[in-house]
Amino acid sequence: MAEHVGLCADAPLGCPCRGDAAIHEDRSRALAEARAAAAEPVECPECGAATTPVSIATWGNCRACRTAHSRSTHPLRW
Repeated sequence: MAEHVGLCADAPLGCPCRGDAAIHEDRSRALAEARAAAAEPVECPECGAATTPVSIATWGNCRACRTAHSRSTHPLRW
């Protein structure tokens, strides 16, 4: 765990802890469980497509839904 607020080692992966150890531990536990179940596909809560548990634990939806969201919020990047 980093000593600076907001600089967690998992920050590039979307960790919302901002230095709070309890939030970091909860998220780390959820990601570890998702990685352990990586062979089993799960449904995306937005579109119902099959995706990995890590994708759901990290971003909350599948790659296609993330791309669609990105295109709707930042249209000039596409």
